[in-house]
Amino acid sequence: MLRLAPLLACAPLFLSACNDDSDDDSLEPDEAQFKVMTRNIYLGGNIELLATAQAPQDIPALAARIYTTVQATDFAARAKLIADEIQATDPALIGLQEVSLFRTQSPSDFSNNPLPNATTVTYDFLAILQAELQARGLSYRVAATIQNADAEVPAALAGNATDLTDVRLTDRDVILARGDVQIANVETANFAFAQDVPVGGASIRFTRGYAKLDATLNRVPFTFVNTHLETLRPGNENQAAELAALVNTYKRPLIVVGDMNTGPGAVTTGYETLVSANTGLVDAWTRVGTGDGFTCCFSETVNDTTTAALDERIDLVLFADDDDDIDVRSAIIVGNQLDDRNAAGLWPSDHAGVVVEFRVER
Repeated sequence: MLRLAPLLACAPLFLSACNDDSDDDSLEPDEAQFKVMTRNIYLGGNIELLATAQAPQDIPALAARIYTTVQATDFAARAKLIADEIQATDPALIGLQEVSLFRTQSPSDFSNNPLPNATTVTYDFLAILQAELQARGLSYRVAATIQNADAEVPAALAGNATDLTDVRLTDRDVILARGDVQIANVETANFAFAQDVPVGGASIRFTRGYAKLDATLNRVPFTFVNTHLETLRPGNENQAAELAALVNTYKRPLIVVGDMNTGPGAVTTGYETLVSANTGLVDAWTRVGTGDGFTCCFSETVNDTTTAALDERIDLVLFADDDDDIDVRSAIIVGNQLDDRNAAGLWPSDHAGVVVEFRVER
């Protein structure tokens, strides 16, 4: 079950009351109290397998294995669990990572045109999740989208090396906004540094980016940023440095969420850059979180029978409190309890999510 404050307050019957985040009688007219969520929803397969290809002829079998896993991890089923989390916690803003778009083309023309050009949509994770939210009567809209890596490879989906299908993966990070949140000044961009990963004698560039917007809730303005930093070095550190420079230009109060692929004790050191005195950012979990707060990572098949694989805290909610106009109230982890799996034994994602409640004053 979700570890969070009483869920009845945000059950469907009471959603209209939840949406104004005004359940605290001590709120002043120039204050707002609300939650935010960061949620890596998992692309569905282990694309790092491609890096084990020693030659071009190794790629189709590896790509087929990855895509078969994407099918088996069944995002349509997992999206129901993620939508349930959103309904239960009622965040005003949600930062989503790995919002994948899969497209295919058969027969393959990769040998003639290696550029991404497949157009037949097989899985649109954003559309699938939005449909689940709408089915629950939840009012969330896409406030910002940044397209990151867009790559295509031939896959031996038919089980042989002569009948190939091109599989294209487009990676996106998305901010969803609840209906009562006003949005302005949306900014999206890719980081200048992109990690090149060797694949079968060539390389794939893993472009990553961020989305920023100015939000207003109950007439109280604040800035919100969502990102997904590189998992490899030196990409993680370089992108963390870029993000640190960016946030210093943004208006406060400021909330930054994302799968940072770095955290306390991680091999990557981007965390130290993000929470340094230079940024003014504070890790919300260190203020109000209980326990280890681990969020990563279940196996690629997301059917683990224990939570032992969660041994890192890399999904973070950071905030700038340099002007004492933002106060963190609570932080919880979602998607990390055995009861959070569906009947088929699938977890919502290979990551757990983080939900943090803030009080902000104008």
